[in-house]
Amino acid sequence: MTTPRLGWWWAATPVFAGGVVLFATDHVRLAGYAMAAGLLLGALLRLVLPTARSGGLAVRSRMVDVVSMTALGVALAVITALLDLSPRG
Repeated sequence: MTTPRLGWWWAATPVFAGGVVLFATDHVRLAGYAMAAGLLLGALLRLVLPTARSGGLAVRSRMVDVVSMTALGVALAVITALLDLSPRG
């Protein structure tokens, strides 16, 4: 039994993880955009790479993966843009 290769999964994950780190350091807006970029990069890689090279990005069919990651990335970017980060007084 062999372990499946992660393929190009490593290219999108650090971008998303960087967003989590930014969020932990109180850079909320930048973190939201970084996480959205990680999701959109994952969707782009899943779209252009063959399934054999997609590795950990290939979960379902190509279109389901691309549509779901794109929808989540766009939704996160829109929510981030609409955040009201002004202090309440």
